[in-house]
Amino acid sequence: MANSSKFRADHVGSLLRPPRLLEARRRLGAGMMFEDELREVEDESIAEAVKLQLDAGIDIVTDGEFRRLDFRSAIVDAFEGIEMKVVEMPWKDEQGETHMLPSRQFTIVGTLQQKRRLTEGDVAFLRTLTKAPLKVTLIAPSFLFSRFWENGVTDQVYSRDELADELVRITRAEIEALIAEGVNYVQLDNPGYAAFLSETSRRGNATFDEMVEIDTAAVQGIERPRGVSIGMHVCRGNQASMWLAEGGYEPVAEKLFQIPVDRFLLEYDDGRSGGFEPLQLVPDEKLVVLGLVSSKLAELESLEELQARIDEAAQYHPVDNLALSPQCGFASISDGGNHMTQEQEFKKLQLVSDTALATWGIEL
Repeated sequence: MANSSKFRADHVGSLLRPPRLLEARRRLGAGMMFEDELREVEDESIAEAVKLQLDAGIDIVTDGEFRRLDFRSAIVDAFEGIEMKVVEMPWKDEQGETHMLPSRQFTIVGTLQQKRRLTEGDVAFLRTLTKAPLKVTLIAPSFLFSRFWENGVTDQVYSRDELADELVRITRAEIEALIAEGVNYVQLDNPGYAAFLSETSRRGNATFDEMVEIDTAAVQGIERPRGVSIGMHVCRGNQASMWLAEGGYEPVAEKLFQIPVDRFLLEYDDGRSGGFEPLQLVPDEKLVVLGLVSSKLAELESLEELQARIDEAAQYHPVDNLALSPQCGFASISDGGNHMTQEQEFKKLQLVSDTALATWGIEL
């Protein structure tokens, strides 16, 4: 579908890893495969993922995050000074029941020493596969500041101001490098904001105001050539069709929507996200990507019900500055993909495209 830089048919970035890729990563971890062999499997899998997106009619193409173990891996793999441990976290299923699952937790334990760029070589490879507009996802610096900090450990190497400044610098440098490479859309993922939507959500080691200040500093004043966007995805947690946070956007809307990005990707797939009323606080010129299609449930929504919800959202934000996407990625954690098949994933993406075309038409 030919489209403008508003990218009406959007998606959050991660896609279900094919079994062959999951097996290759397992073999690498067991010492049964070399890095270059894994890279070959990644390349082949990314080529298939690009074709899937183009066939579905999605306006913006990612590599599915196939080179990452999870949504934080870009910075974890690119820097020394970060350690990982496994902790139990309370994930909720669609019935609202809580399950304690082992989850990776990262801590900054030493001075961050950069080994390579966060997305080293990713864009160059994607450009060998397609001329379509490209999106690259990064973890928001305020999430790293909040969740990678451990009292008594991180403060032995950084003050809070020093770490905030370092994470802002790293993020700005990567965004600017991606734009220079011709990337059309850089998305920052931040599961940390959703923790402030209700009192029961697990919060990190930063206040909401600190997080907004850090993310603002990371994007403020970055020059965007025509047709280039920076987005912020407010994630509610995503693993094995389960989630972490619930609640409407009212508690955070006024300050959150002032962060100087161009697009806000908001989860609105079910009742735990509240109503559309907070969208009236989004500046009119900013684009809101409505995450109306569930990436957690295999059941396919209808085009008519999606259009009705878009019409409802348009009561609070101009319809010309709305777009559509699945509510989150399909596999934020590579080995914790959501419970659906790749064929069902394709149908979800195709529905996003079909609904966008039916709603906004072809834009040139």
